Amino acid sequence: MKRKFFLLLPALLVLICLLAPVLAPWDPNKADPTIKFAKMSASHWLGTDYLGRDIFSRVLWGGRRTMGYAALVTAASAVFGTCLGMLSGFTGGVFDSVVMKGSDILRSFPGIVLVLIVVSVRGVGIGSVCLAMLLVRWIWYARMARNLTRAEMGRTAILASRLSGSSWLKILRRHIFISILPEMLPVLSLDFGGALLAISGYSFLGLGILPPDAEWGMMINDGRNYMEHPGMMLWPGLCVVFIVISVNLLGDRLRDKLEVRRS
Repeated sequence: MKRKFFLLLPALLVLICLLAPVLAPWDPNKADPTIKFAKMSASHWLGTDYLGRDIFSRVLWGGRRTMGYAALVTAASAVFGTCLGMLSGFTGGVFDSVVMKGSDILRSFPGIVLVLIVVSVRGVGIGSVCLAMLLVRWIWYARMARNLTRAEMGRTAILASRLSGSSWLKILRRHIFISILPEMLPVLSLDFGGALLAISGYSFLGLGILPPDAEWGMMINDGRNYMEHPGMMLWPGLCVVFIVISVNLLGDRLRDKLEVRRS
């Protein structure tokens, strides 16, 4: 019951953030210095920040951006990595060797180093951060999809399809992808939490989403200089914690169900 509650609460938070254009009572970037650091009230449910901007509205819009970019990076990495991994495992040979060695080379670079390289070339911004994250986050999917595909190659259904003259694309789509999908879903869930933390962290460092747009990591950074007003850091920080814990619980649950099916 507790686990279901922990999954339901962040799911509700995700829905609320998606409806930010409708639910946010104030313009998240509208500053009013006359009401800066206002306490929680009927007008400003979570108070205001150092510029008099409504924290509740900024949390909603910030979540929309943070989770949106995290979902974009995760989905792009999953699609590219899974497709490349399946193709690598199916074909084998030189192509498989090149893909695996290339992934080893990229994996040897710390993520922050690649982010700094891309930012130095393209400039600061969320686009540069997402591109740098994509350069390394597909590796996890590719290696797992490749290993699962190699394990599936000996199945009777795959051998029968190859003998009947089915194309490699049809085999990958109808047989291999369907078989490995249940094992890839927990990876997808866990990776979303990691991507969300990374985007918030880079924005906290000033490399991601730039002011005045709201984003959870940047909001936490804004609150560092005003520790006597903890609400500026508390609410976006709690949102990050709830979302990351929920997707980790979801990933654990999917993995447990997968292990039960195996047994």
